This record gives sequence, structure tokens and C-alpha cells, in this order.
Amino acid sequence: YEPKDIDLLVLPEMAFTGYVFKNRKEIEPFLEDSKTGLSVTWAKKQAIRFNSYVIVGYPELPGYNSLCFIDPKGQLIKTYQKSFLYETDEHWAKEGPGFISLSYNEINIGLGICMDINPYQFKSPFENYEFAQFHLNHDTQLLICCMAWLQSPNQVHVTDTIQYWAQRFLPLIQQENKHVYIVICNRTGSEKGSTFAGGSSVLQVGYNIPRLLNHMGSLESGVMIVNVDMDLTQ
Repeated sequence: YEPKDIDLLVLPEMAFTGYVFKNRKEIEPFLEDSKTGLSVTWAKKQAIRFNSYVIVGYPELPGYNSLCFIDPKGQLIKTYQKSFLYETDEHWAKEGPGFISLSYNEINIGLGICMDINPYQFKSPFENYEFAQFHLNHDTQLLICCMAWLQSPNQVHVTDTIQYWAQRFLPLIQQENKHVYIVICNRTGSEKGSTFAGGSSVLQVGYNIPRLLNHMGSLESGVMIVNVDMDLTQ
């Protein structure tokens, strides 16, 4: 790929370190500084190389499951820390301060990590849709989620997982005044007995219609390029 071929590059949750750690001691060597860590440094270099925005998930010092959002000049725009922790995260990570939607170049951009889209600790009512409701209230236009989403034992096809993701964005689907683009980058493969669902997707939701613009298979790894009618440089 050449500069300007890609406007936004998104990688999965904890993309370079792996996701499954049994305790704080095990992950300690992989925790990264939010400005100078290996994952963030890689993201900055790729942003400059492609003249694009880059988002990468990584484990952040002192103990957050985080992502970095880098601009085309290699500058850090935002570090987001996962708000809703999955049980695997709870072995070592702290909850982040909360969901965010930031205005950048006149576009409201939301950031999320995997479990964020689920009910809090799987204990709050399913229909609360905390993550989707937050982004509805904050008029988010582009929502980007890094994932290390596990494959369900009940999954028959990758679209089963994608349909569940779409269901968790119901408040955004039901709004009748605009579309929201949702970018989901999930990992594939297995790690320490955990199998990941794959299915990286781009959706356009709104006006009571969820549209799947493109997706990858459950075992498919690579680069998926999707063109959408949104200009981050406007």
C-alpha cells in the first residue's frame, strides 16, 4: 500500500502482545508506556508511512487495556482505556474512566474495546445498551472498536457474531436522522485454549436499518479495505 491508499488503519485489541494473561505478573513485561511503547511507536511510524490515522490496541502502564489513536503526522490524538472489563482483563487491568466521543475535524469519533459493547459485567439489563446509548447521546458519527472477541460455542457462522454486535448497537440503528459508521477489528486464531471469532466488519447503521458493508471470515486474517462516504480531513 502507498501513502493516501488508506485513510484509517485499525488493528485489534492488544494486537501485538496477545490477549490471554492469567495474572498481573504474567503481563508485566508487556505493559507499555502510552507515548513511547512498542505498539504506540509502531502506530506512529505507520501513520507517517501511509499518511493515515492509525488505531492499535495494547496493554498500557500501569494496568489498562488501551488503544492509541494516532494522526497522519504521527501525533497521539487520544489514548482510550477499556471501560467494561471482561473476566480475562480482570486478572490484571483496571477499569478506564469511561466511554469517550471526541470531535476531530468536525466529525464525532467514538472509541471502544470489545467488552465495552456488552452489558456491564454481564449483570446490567441487556436493554440498557450503555455503550450504544452513550454514543447516541453524544452524536457519534464514526465508531471504532478494537476487539479480541471470543468465538461462542453456539456460533455456526461468523455472521452469528456480527449479528450480535449489530444488536448491541440497536439505539444507533433506531435513530432516524443520520447514519453512523461502525468499524470493528477483531482478531482470529487461538491462544492458550481461547479461540477468537474473527469477523472484522464495517457497518452503516441508522434509519432502522443495519447495513453490513463488508466483513472477514472467522478464520480469515489480512487487510480489509472498505470505502465509506466520510472525510476525516473535511
